[in-house]
Amino acid sequence: MEDSRHRALARGVRILEAVAEARGGLTVTELSELTGIDKSSVSRLIATLADLGLVARVESRRVVLTGRVLGLAKGFRQQYNLSEIARPHLVDLRDRVDETVILTIRQRSHTVSIDQFDPEHPFRMVPHVGNTAPLYATAAGRAIMFALPVAEQHRLIDELADAEVEHPEVRLGHDEWAREIDLAQSRGYVWIRRTDDVERLAAVVRDRNGSPLAAVSIYGPKYRMKGRLADLGREARVTAGRVARAAYGVRPEESSP
Repeated sequence: MEDSRHRALARGVRILEAVAEARGGLTVTELSELTGIDKSSVSRLIATLADLGLVARVESRRVVLTGRVLGLAKGFRQQYNLSEIARPHLVDLRDRVDETVILTIRQRSHTVSIDQFDPEHPFRMVPHVGNTAPLYATAAGRAIMFALPVAEQHRLIDELADAEVEHPEVRLGHDEWAREIDLAQSRGYVWIRRTDDVERLAAVVRDRNGSPLAAVSIYGPKYRMKGRLADLGREARVTAGRVARAAYGVRPEESSP
């Protein structure tokens, strides 16, 4: 009985998450295709969720979230602080690698840096907290972007085609995209070749569903990071996994760059 209840709860949450991702709601058929749950089970779960006041069916027979979900969102905003959750892991990473560590999140088609921890070196990175950049223009942004569905990645490349970037060499078109994502997947982290004196690499923090939550970056001067990129990339990936587990209870094998 407990196993069946757990399975039903897990399926119900998957349905809520799928509906939340769809701007105009979803039909039973679409929900079945997206979640892999058979249509009859989807219908029963939707009926239960509707009884609980969490979803409703509109005239088009599409399932949408109700205002009751906002109460859950309010609690989330009050209780959840990603920077606070990630901080001990980021500080530990900074101490291990002795370079600047930055936590970055996505804001639509851009990134914003929300926390930074610097080592005790004469040469340090300028403050990045609050900085924004087109999603493909930074290692952190690409780490996040490469964890999105492929169709969304291509949409973002088109949307950002004319975006202003500080270094033209970081522009990412469809031709370069396949090569760069293959490199990121084979390395386990993202590194962007730039013409300045700073190296940057990043690993993605994923939520329980594998969607990108944030990115952990390591920044430092090229003369200090030369020959260390692979080791630093692994360190960023390990820390990203730790942040994911702290934030969402993701098992070690579920976290990846």
